[in-house]
Amino acid sequence: MSKKIKYEGENLLGKCVELLSDKHVFDLYAYDVRGVSSITDFFLVGSVNNNRQMEAAGGNLTRQLKKLGIKPLHKDGEMQNSWIVLDYLDCIVHLFLPEERERYKIEQLWKGCDYAIENSKQENE
Repeated sequence: MSKKIKYEGENLLGKCVELLSDKHVFDLYAYDVRGVSSITDFFLVGSVNNNRQMEAAGGNLTRQLKKLGIKPLHKDGEMQNSWIVLDYLDCIVHLFLPEERERYKIEQLWKGCDYAIENSKQENE
């Protein structure tokens, strides 16, 4: 009899990283903000090459987590935009086109927080 995995906290973060990596999201970093933020445990930030990849990665994440019974509390941005946010309570996912990520520099908000995941693979590797 297999044990059902409960996807929250670090397990949810790991599943998000796996699903986004499958769609070639790059420059993927997760910031551990437990004890720093009252709204989430992890902020996960990644980059995609274009709007089509944004739609594929964001759509796949949403569909696959929904199959596990996990729906985002909130979505901001359309899958074809240059920046989307998917709020899964314990993990808030930000996906950017590189130029938008550079413009907003949201990682500066968590400067000093520990990395939970650091996968700085570039899109051409």
